[in-house]
Amino acid sequence: MSASPVAARIALAALLLAVPAAVAAPAEAAPPAADCPWYQGAPPSSLNPYSSTDYAAGSAPIRVGPYDACTAVSTKPSGTAITVNCYVTNSYGNTWSYVRGSGWVYDGNLRNGGSPHPCRF
Repeated sequence: MSASPVAARIALAALLLAVPAAVAAPAEAAPPAADCPWYQGAPPSSLNPYSSTDYAAGSAPIRVGPYDACTAVSTKPSGTAITVNCYVTNSYGNTWSYVRGSGWVYDGNLRNGGSPHPCRF
């Protein structure tokens, strides 16, 4: 009869040891939020009424945020005119111009360096 409580303790210990591994697996599979840390919405047009035309200097992806890790929503081919409104500087020191209604384009992908106007929020 004394073997039964020992067996129960062993089974409980095995279960407790297995739980952290099962919990950790989904967290490892999910991409970290830092991949696209942009959480601020689009710059309001009332505060950023500017627009200027620049041109894609090669393939120019338009992304949901001003980071290369953010999802591309479209790509403009080399030479395509792109209307930009304002720019932000991301945490890496790179500037990105906002394309109203579309997203963000890295200023290094534009012939003239993107918008000259900092975005106001």
